[in-house]
Amino acid sequence: MAQDRQTNSATRPCSTGRRSRIGRSLAAAALSGVIVVSGLVGGQGSAAATPDTVSEAKSNLDAITAQTAKIQDSYTKAQAQLDSTSKRLATANKDLNAQRAKVASMRSTLSSLAVNDYQSGGVSLTAQLVTSGDSGQFLSKLATVQNVSDRTRGQFLAFQTQQGLLQTLEKQAAADRATIKSNRDAQAKLLKQSQAKQTEANQILDRLTTQEKQRLAQEQAEAATANVARAAAQTSRSSSRPAASSAGSSSASGRAATAISFAMSKVGGPYVMGGTGPTAYDCSGLMQAAWASAGVSLPRTSEEQFNAGTPVSTGSLQPGDLVFYYGVPPSHVAMYIGNGQIVHAANPSAGIKTSPVGEMPIAGARRVG
Repeated sequence: MAQDRQTNSATRPCSTGRRSRIGRSLAAAALSGVIVVSGLVGGQGSAAATPDTVSEAKSNLDAITAQTAKIQDSYTKAQAQLDSTSKRLATANKDLNAQRAKVASMRSTLSSLAVNDYQSGGVSLTAQLVTSGDSGQFLSKLATVQNVSDRTRGQFLAFQTQQGLLQTLEKQAAADRATIKSNRDAQAKLLKQSQAKQTEANQILDRLTTQEKQRLAQEQAEAATANVARAAAQTSRSSSRPAASSAGSSSASGRAATAISFAMSKVGGPYVMGGTGPTAYDCSGLMQAAWASAGVSLPRTSEEQFNAGTPVSTGSLQPGDLVFYYGVPPSHVAMYIGNGQIVHAANPSAGIKTSPVGEMPIAGARRVG
């Protein structure tokens, strides 16, 4: 589903000075885990960077990034359930309308049979209707009246069965409508939480000097390298996730090349929570669409995609492999494109971009092609 790009919830005047301009331009990168040092050249702060200040900022930004990923993943799960329930409700409504028509037809037929039986037995139908108070109550007495024919009694039992089915369908449709409302309410809440995290990241960056931002970028780059090394060590020790036999590659071929080409064609496009295209995506939506273009079907959420394909070690990554982040179950997914880089739908601020594979804590990788 295509949606418009979301706007930053924090707005500031354009003339607040170089420090604020830099802070705003770096907010998106901070939420993705890496600040590009080259964007800071030429504006040294007057004081030396304070290690404690920078380390605290990095720790806070890392926490915000992880929290944002979980919020976005929860939104995607709610969207997947919403889509599934909406499809089920659409089918249920068709069945419900058909069942209503069927019950109405049976009611009419049963009434006609009742008229014949009562007239044949010399009983006043009008008197019975008046006594019963309503036609439904009247029909419910038919099966116990002695002069009702076997045919009418059989029709009544069939009517009862179909009426019970109608009531079941009505209850299920009502439950589906309640589920849809609940999911939409949850999504609205999650969207506000995501926007609040973006504002929080902006505020942290705005408090840093240019030199502190440079120091932060350096620490984040070092952390990215460490994340890759840590993930490689973990997968090499794990017997439950064997490494692929071939070494990591920087070139793609076949279906993987098609999937990468699709994902790369979306770079610069917007991230929208719950987005599945054709212009805006969330992280798992982009992976699903990219591999669908290569003829490979993937489930909807990052957690489901983590259970697809074949596990591979970080040291054996090949272009097209899916890389997962932030623990198990994961809350973010990207595609490895070679040379230590990934392409992914990062967040509403950063959009769809390429990044170092280790800029976030790696949970595992899967080969799906």
